[in-house]
Amino acid sequence: MLKFSLNNCRPAGRSNFSGATIACSLSFFFLISVVAVYYLFLLSSGDFQIFAPENLDQAFNNMLLHLLHGEFTVDRGAIGYEAFTRDGKTYAYFGIFPAVLRLLAIPVTNLAQAHLARLSCLTATVIFIALQLRMLLIVHSSLPAASRRPEFLAVMMTATVLSGPQLYLLGVAWIYHEPILWSAAMGAAFNLIIVRRTFIGKSLRSQDLILLALLAGLAINTRPSIGVALYLGTMLLVLWTVWYRYTRIYTAQQLLSKGGWLLSTILPSIAILSLGAVVVGIVNFERWGNAFTFADFRYWDMRVNVFPNLIEIIHNYGEFGLGRIWIGALYYSTDIPYLLKVIPPFAEFLRARVVELDSPPSTPVLTNPLTIILAGIGLYRVWWKPELSTQSVAVLRLSLLAHASTVVLILAAMAFSLRYRFDFAPFMSLAALVGYGSVSRAMTEACQAWQKRMRMAAIGLCFLGVLFSHYELLLYKIYCWVVPINVRLSLLPFAPFARYVFHR
Repeated sequence: MLKFSLNNCRPAGRSNFSGATIACSLSFFFLISVVAVYYLFLLSSGDFQIFAPENLDQAFNNMLLHLLHGEFTVDRGAIGYEAFTRDGKTYAYFGIFPAVLRLLAIPVTNLAQAHLARLSCLTATVIFIALQLRMLLIVHSSLPAASRRPEFLAVMMTATVLSGPQLYLLGVAWIYHEPILWSAAMGAAFNLIIVRRTFIGKSLRSQDLILLALLAGLAINTRPSIGVALYLGTMLLVLWTVWYRYTRIYTAQQLLSKGGWLLSTILPSIAILSLGAVVVGIVNFERWGNAFTFADFRYWDMRVNVFPNLIEIIHNYGEFGLGRIWIGALYYSTDIPYLLKVIPPFAEFLRARVVELDSPPSTPVLTNPLTIILAGIGLYRVWWKPELSTQSVAVLRLSLLAHASTVVLILAAMAFSLRYRFDFAPFMSLAALVGYGSVSRAMTEACQAWQKRMRMAAIGLCFLGVLFSHYELLLYKIYCWVVPINVRLSLLPFAPFARYVFHR
C-alpha cells in the first residue's frame, strides 16, 4: 500500500492527476482509519467504548458551561482533587481550548452528563499522527528520485504510528492528557506548514504566517509550554520573512511599493497573536488576579496534604529553575532520578528541589531510538552541514530554536512526569524529519553492503521502539491508579515487579 500510494501521488501528467490524487487520499484515509481503530482499542483497554466515563472527565464540560455564563470557575465536584480555591471559589488551571472544543457537542448531547474525554484524546492523537505522516510523505517526495527508499519510508511510518509518547499516553484519557495531546497536534500542524515550504525551497507566504499565528493563539490557550514556543516561533518567522524580503529591495520607490505587502504580512499575524494573548490574559486574570500567571499554586488544594513542600520548593528554586535542567535531562533520558528518589542521600537532594518524579520508569532510548538518532543527525545537518537552501535552513533553525524553548521549560519545571515527554514532540519530530531526508540521501551514495546494514539497523531500531512503547503503555496502565482495577490486575502478570504499586 505504501509503494502504491507513493507512486500514484506523483503523477506524470495532468490527465491522471485527479485519479492519482483520489487514490492517494483514499489510501491515506484508510491507513488513518485503521490507526484510529487500533488506538481506540488501546485507549479503551479492548472494550472499544468511546463514550465511557474517565477520571475527572466532567471538568472541561463544566468549565464550558461556566464560560457560557461569563464565569471562570468550575464546580468542585467536577474538578475534584485538582481544585484551586481562591476567595472561596473553585478554579482549574487547565487551558480553555479543550472546554471550548466541546461547543461542537452541545447540539447533540447533554453536556452536563456526557463523557467526551476519550473521544477528545483519540481525535487529538489521530490528528497528530495524520500530520506526522503527512510531513513524512512530503519530505520523502522532496528527495531526488534515486534517494527515495520505500522500505525506509515504511519503517519510518511504522515507527511513527506504533511507537513514541502518544502510544503510552493512550493508557488513559484523563484530564491531564487532553491539553497535552491537543497542543502536540497544534505543534505538528505548525511543523507541517514549515515542512511544506522548506523542503520545496519556497519562502513562507502571508497566509502561512497567519496560520502559524492562529495555531500559536490556540496553543497558548491549551498548554502554555507549547504555546510559548509557537508564539516565539511565529514572531521569529514573521521578522525573518520581512527581513528576507526587504533585504532584496534597494530603492525607496521599491520600498514604498512594497508597503502594502509589509502590512498584509505583519498586521494579520500580529493581530491574531494579540487576540490569543488577550484571551489567555483575561482567563488568567479572572482566575488568579494576574494576566501573566497560568497557575498560582498557593491556592492548590493538593499542596496541603499531597505536596506539603511545594511552596518551599517554589520559594527556593522557583516553578522553573535552570538549576533543575540537568536533573530533568537525566529523568527524561534515563529515568535515573526516579530510580534514586528513595535512596539516601539522593532522596533528600531530589525532595528539596523537585515536587514530583512520576512513574512508571521509562527511557526514550528504548521507546524512541530511531527518532533520537535521526533527530541528532537532523540537528547536525541544520546547524553544521546544511543540505537545503539558505532560506529553508534559516526557517528550520528559527523553528527549532522556538521549539527548544519548550524543552528548556519542561527540563526546568518543578515536577517531572512521563506525560510531559510528549511536549518534546514538536522539537524532536521536526529535527528527525531533517535527519530522515539526510540519511535517505546518504544511502544513495553508500555501497550495497552499507545500504543493507542501514536497512537492518533501521528495522531493528523500529522494532525496539514498537516493542518498548507498547510495554510502556502496559506499565502506564498498571501504575496509573485511575485505570480500572480489573484492567490493572489483568496486566500485572506481565510486570510482576510493579506489584508494590497496589500496596502504596
